[in-house]
Amino acid sequence: MMKIVKIAGREFGGFFSSPVAFIFFGAFLAVTLFIFFWVETFFARNIADIRPLFQWLPVLLIFLSAAITMRMWSEERRAGTMELLLTSPVRLSEYVAGKFLACLGLIVIALLMTLPLPVTVSFMGSLDWGPVIGGYVAACCLAASYIAAGLFVSARSSNQIVSLIVTSLLCGLLYLPGADAVTGLFGSPVSEYLKMLGSGSRFDAITRGIIDLRDLYYYLGLVGFFLTLNVYSLERLKWAGNPSNVLHRRRQLLTGLVAANFIAANFWLAPVTAFRIDLTQGSIYSISDVTRSCLAQLREPLLIRGYFSAQTH
Repeated sequence: MMKIVKIAGREFGGFFSSPVAFIFFGAFLAVTLFIFFWVETFFARNIADIRPLFQWLPVLLIFLSAAITMRMWSEERRAGTMELLLTSPVRLSEYVAGKFLACLGLIVIALLMTLPLPVTVSFMGSLDWGPVIGGYVAACCLAASYIAAGLFVSARSSNQIVSLIVTSLLCGLLYLPGADAVTGLFGSPVSEYLKMLGSGSRFDAITRGIIDLRDLYYYLGLVGFFLTLNVYSLERLKWAGNPSNVLHRRRQLLTGLVAANFIAANFWLAPVTAFRIDLTQGSIYSISDVTRSCLAQLREPLLIRGYFSAQTH
């Protein structure tokens, strides 16, 4: 564990050894504030919430994560230090975990720098902190999955620009299935399955203030899946020039099984609904005991009709 912490600290410090980290923070805050106050017209909405902040984060994090991770392994190849890492007594999984934590730490700091927004809004009106907490939890989970994907892509490419483009495309493909623009094209059964697959729809569920075990594991599964593939990609570099043998095939099989189980567990957890926390004031997304009692006494079907508008003001 100490080796992972040291590697993470070294990589994290490397971000601040050049203006890269400061440019990253400045660009992130500038874009975030521009979207929050200008694009989403916060003051014109006349609503005390920070939903506009989290509404655009899934897209912003795609490019931010790709920009951070594009050099993590590609730079090792360019500088000629990859061979040293492959022959080092430190395990490759520890290198992968250290780089992952360093990248995640950078994005967590960037997210913490936006905390003055909800604090300021809370002085302007009654702010429900449940969705705010859920939003930051969702942002960290989403960033972790994107970073894991970016590290895997970086390990497969020696060109930083190629890594940036491929990571952006891959994270975009993870986001699109659950996007409203895509799910709206299909009927209810298909759209529900698409929401289960998309990272954006899971993100939206948590930002409402609902912490569901299935949503948390979805991101954990993506992280485990891509980090497993990352370690395997580096292992294959160690095998370069060596003929395939039984040990290599066993390693391939084990990697495939571990990666597949990270994804398959989502289907096992799909029916589980007990592990769910509603953080909103008044638990507005949960059925109260009184409501359950009333529903239990119904003798005829109950029809509930809802009317929704794209405009909230």
